[in-house]
Amino acid sequence: MEETWVTLGVVCMGLGGIVAGFVGVVLPEGRRLGAIFALIAGAGVGVVVIGFGALLNERKEPTEITFFLASLLGLIAVCGASWAVWNRAMDERPSTSGPAETVTSQRD
Repeated sequence: MEETWVTLGVVCMGLGGIVAGFVGVVLPEGRRLGAIFALIAGAGVGVVVIGFGALLNERKEPTEITFFLASLLGLIAVCGASWAVWNRAMDERPSTSGPAETVTSQRD
């Protein structure tokens, strides 16, 4: 059963790469580097969880479930960072509807 947790952890890491790669492809030019930062954030979260898992284990090494949890939390971090990069890029996208109309208010 231990191998299953490690395999699922590797699957989570692969999914993180797919998410960041997809976001990097669909982001507009000049904003694609943000997908790499999402991967860096996910890797950082994973390493921190593995480190804390090793500290909390009596043998001072991470278990298979710790590896899985680190990978899962890393995937969640990649998804969250990718979502933030996507939203930021879409908010800064120039409007295609033309110049914005200004509304003037009249006082009675």
